[in-house]
Amino acid sequence: MTGPDARPERPSTNDPEATLYASLVEDAFDFMVTIRSDFTMAFVSSGIEERLGRPRREYLGASVADFLHPEDLDRALLQMGGWDNGRAPGGTTTFRLRHGNGTHLPFDVTAARVTDGDEDFLAVYARPVDYQLATDEVLRQLLHGGSRADALRPVLDVFSWEVNDSRIAIAWHEPGIGHRYVSTGLPPELAGASTEPGEAWARARATGEPVLDLDRSLLDPHRAASAAELGQGGYWVVPVPDAGSDVPALITVWARAEVGRPDGHAYGVQMAHSYIELILRWAQHLRALEDAALRDPLTGLGNRKVLFDALSSGRTHGALLFCDLDHFKPVNDRHGHRAGDDVLRQIAHRIEGAVRAGDLVARTGGDEFVVLAPDITLEQAAALAQRIRSAVAEPTYLPSGKVIVGVTIGVAHAADAVSEATLNGADQALVVAKANARGTVRWAPGAMPPDAVEALPAPQPGRSSTE
Repeated sequence: MTGPDARPERPSTNDPEATLYASLVEDAFDFMVTIRSDFTMAFVSSGIEERLGRPRREYLGASVADFLHPEDLDRALLQMGGWDNGRAPGGTTTFRLRHGNGTHLPFDVTAARVTDGDEDFLAVYARPVDYQLATDEVLRQLLHGGSRADALRPVLDVFSWEVNDSRIAIAWHEPGIGHRYVSTGLPPELAGASTEPGEAWARARATGEPVLDLDRSLLDPHRAASAAELGQGGYWVVPVPDAGSDVPALITVWARAEVGRPDGHAYGVQMAHSYIELILRWAQHLRALEDAALRDPLTGLGNRKVLFDALSSGRTHGALLFCDLDHFKPVNDRHGHRAGDDVLRQIAHRIEGAVRAGDLVARTGGDEFVVLAPDITLEQAAALAQRIRSAVAEPTYLPSGKVIVGVTIGVAHAADAVSEATLNGADQALVVAKANARGTVRWAPGAMPPDAVEALPAPQPGRSSTE
């Protein structure tokens, strides 16, 4: 067979060494190009067709410049300049080459000076750099605040899974959400991301050790049928510690039986393991930072920022309850600040238990708490205030003795949107209550339920707030 479409004939099999050399060029994962001194291509190996999606005839005689990314052209000319005077570019560098679909793909390129006996050429060996793309995209996602899924998805490409006809999945557990995963076309039951993950995935999570199932003996009939439908053979499950969860993440590598074993991807798993652990740890740090910015570190309640963000969000009508603890200072004076902190934590927990689902409790000062109760009626707000008073009045037991504190509450109700003006009303009501009678509920000017109780019984004469 001759002509530009012809595959170069390989030497006769009676010359094993020459046959081996030809196979090293034509059957390699990399592809090779030889370039003349005028930068036109004299030879291209067959691998270029699979890597760049064009028939090899389109490259023969063409200029290298026609297939380089425009931004890489000057650098390539500098790299190749002078090789015909006895020098070849040293080391390995990366260039973007144009695919048949119009995109540009990065390749690691290494060059050497070669000859056919009559003419010298520059031989260029090119290898896809999936791992570099994955690294760049992972870093980009982390720096731009991408989600775990966005950051983990490019890690799949470190396996060169398309070339190797493999299927890859990364599964992890989001507290409060459940199992999530990214994959190269796998259903959740073959990725360890279902509620009942299957024996191999459950074992890997429980033991922290990889599970290799080459004959699919650990699969239930449903998973076995699903794997068979996708043409997959054995699989390999590798756990990865997750700093943000008690449940480790899982890498699952599937391979077609006729192609190879899944543990042949050991290098890819090693790289992916490092990426995944980094991403999960980074996500946990970001979550902790965000939590610290929005949470009171002592009680775990929302802080002032959370409260004011909620007030500026345009909620519908509702009420604000401004709560100030009574008799709290003697706790610090008599029992110490550590005991005082313990009392604050317990009181915060009780207030949270007294409010409705959907209500926001924030700690806004030393012993001040604000409850934002959206979509609540006057009567419901009055009942909520009473529940808070009762909860706070319960004794708190410390190693140094029993402590009893009370609470004074200022309440403001908004018929339209709860806002900072509503908060100011509740604050003013609290100021009046503290000046006149602690332990009371005072309403801001406006409507007040006719049956609202204004005060708890006054403390008995001589009774201390701490025992």
